Amino acid sequence: MTIMRSNGRQGSARFWKTSWLPLLGLALAGCSGLNPSEHPVSQMVPALKLGVYPLEAVDVRPVATKEVQPDFPPELYGYMEGKATVGFTVGVDGKTTDAMVIEADDGLFGSAALDAIAKWRFRPAEVKSKPVPCRMSVPFYFDSPYGYDHNGLTVGAPSDQAPSSGPASGTVTPK
Repeated sequence: MTIMRSNGRQGSARFWKTSWLPLLGLALAGCSGLNPSEHPVSQMVPALKLGVYPLEAVDVRPVATKEVQPDFPPELYGYMEGKATVGFTVGVDGKTTDAMVIEADDGLFGSAALDAIAKWRFRPAEVKSKPVPCRMSVPFYFDSPYGYDHNGLTVGAPSDQAPSSGPASGTVTPK
């Protein structure tokens, strides 16, 4: 088979099959969809700031007084679960500061975890009965709020209507 190239010269179909098809296949392979394992996040934990205690060095550990669960990222509705670990400092006022994603299955899970940890409140850590800033981390586990059938396909939300009290059509009722 002979084809015309854009420069007016003739070429063979073999040229196109051997040079462009593999490139097209590689290009399309990168567009296969969003998979949490394709966008993982992993960062080194930075050194402690001056005056901030590691969790192991305090007499009384911080205790969460208000916990907010992260929202499942709607962009990842096709996946059943995910995880993100967030590192942060609990200040003497019990608020979180310097939050960062240490590790996440996907950056979107990390962003959702950061949004949640900003709303948490703590009873601060103590050293010698005095509140001190303390660095710690919390893992967040995400479970999809969307339903799945046994093949992993999404299933619509269940109906909020109760089934009818009479027999279903097509059933036989004994006399």
